[in-house]
Amino acid sequence: MIRPLLIALLAISASARATVSVTDDAGRTVTLPAPAHRIVSLAPNITDALFAAGAGAYVVGTSRYSEHPEAARRIPVVSDATTIDLERIVALKPDIVLVWKSGTPAAQVEKLSRLGMPIFYAETTRLADIAPATRRFGVLAGTDDVAAKHAAAFEASLAALRATYAGKKRLKVFYQIWDRPLMTVGHAQIIDDALDLCGGDNLFADLNQAAPTVTREAVLARAPEVIVTGGNDGDSLDGWKRSTFLPAVKHGNVFVVDAPTLASPSPSILPSVEALCRAMDAARTRATR
Repeated sequence: MIRPLLIALLAISASARATVSVTDDAGRTVTLPAPAHRIVSLAPNITDALFAAGAGAYVVGTSRYSEHPEAARRIPVVSDATTIDLERIVALKPDIVLVWKSGTPAAQVEKLSRLGMPIFYAETTRLADIAPATRRFGVLAGTDDVAAKHAAAFEASLAALRATYAGKKRLKVFYQIWDRPLMTVGHAQIIDDALDLCGGDNLFADLNQAAPTVTREAVLARAPEVIVTGGNDGDSLDGWKRSTFLPAVKHGNVFVVDAPTLASPSPSILPSVEALCRAMDAARTRATR
C-alpha cells in the first residue's frame, strides 16, 4: 500500500514541477502546463534574451532583424515590425508566443490570442530590465539555471560599467537616429539609459516617446555639447558642423559611434554601451582642451 501511494505522490510532485507560471510585463500571470519547448519570438531583442536564457534551441519562429546571436539568423522569420504571418505561426504549433508589448501590433496579437495561443508580453526599456527578463524567459522554457547564470553575468558587467563611469563630468548629448525627418531618442528608448550611464544628459529626455521627431531649432536652442549617431552615415551629421557656435561643434564632438546593438534592449547591448562610454570619455577630453 505504501509503495503505490509513494508513486502517486511522486507523480503529483513531478506534475506540479512541470507547470510554470510567470508574470509578464503587462502584469498578467501566464501559466503553462509544462515548460515551453516551441517558442515564437516576435521581436529581435526577445530572441536575443531567449538565447541568453538557454532557450535558443526552442525558438521555432522569430521576427525580421533577429541577428543576435548569430544562430538566430537561421530561424524562420514569421513577422516584422508591422505584420505577423498568422498561418506560419499556427503551423509551427508554438507552446507560447512572446511579443514586444509596445511594438507588436495589438490587433495582430489579438488574432493570435483568439486562436488560443498563450501570449507573453515583454517590455524592456531600461538596462536594469534585461537580466530579470532573461530569468523569466528561463522559467518559461525550463532553463532556469542557464538563465540565472547569464543574467548574473550581465548584472555584474553592467555594475562594473556603472562604477567605471560614475562621477564623470556630464555632457549634454543630442543623439540623432535619423536626419530626414530629424529623429532622436526620448526617455522610453534604452539609448537614453545608456547615455545616462555614460555620463550623458539626453537633450530630449523630457519626451516620453521612444523616437520623437524634433526640429533643428529645438536642438540648437538646447546647445548640445555632443552630437552623436549610431548609424553608418556620418554624412548625415555634416549639417550640424556649420553651426560653429554650438559647443559640440567647437570641440569637435560631432561623431558616429560604432555601437550596432545600442538600440536593442537585450543582452547583446553591453558591448555597444561600452563603446558609447568610451566615445563619451573622448568627448570629455576634447571639451576640456
